[in-house]
Amino acid sequence: MKIFMLILLVLLLAACSYLWVNGKELHEVRTEIDIEASPEEVWAVLSDINSWHQWNPIINNSSGDASLGSTLAITMAGAKEYQKGPEYNPVITLLQKPNYFQWRAVMMTGFIMTNDKIVEVEAMPSGTRLVHKETFKGMAVPMLRSTFDRNVPTMLNAMNEALKKKAEEIE
Repeated sequence: MKIFMLILLVLLLAACSYLWVNGKELHEVRTEIDIEASPEEVWAVLSDINSWHQWNPIINNSSGDASLGSTLAITMAGAKEYQKGPEYNPVITLLQKPNYFQWRAVMMTGFIMTNDKIVEVEAMPSGTRLVHKETFKGMAVPMLRSTFDRNVPTMLNAMNEALKKKAEEIE
């Protein structure tokens, strides 16, 4: 029995070591969309976090101030219509009006997983290019990487399309 427990302990330590080492690598999911509106119009929609839930199909509730260090309250949409999804409180870590927005959400503890949302607003001759990324880092990431690759682009693209529609209505 002692040998079995020792083998189990060694396997557990090996698995944790693997997750610790591989979780240090940053995993990024990236999307882009061109919007026929000025960067200032796109920024006006993006920076009004209290209204995100009114136009964004992946968010049920949102509140907070678009300022550096501000803590936001975000409730994601659930898998079914009108279902409440996960709630979290990301902190805005970088903000360069009207071009760059980044927040960090810590899931459980930082070494388990952190998630950064990054939105870049770039002026283009025809309007604006929005680059929308999410990065993931931590021990849980190696186990969830394929889920992120499968599900996150769909969510980011849904937000991108809704943001495009809302910003283009301003003109």
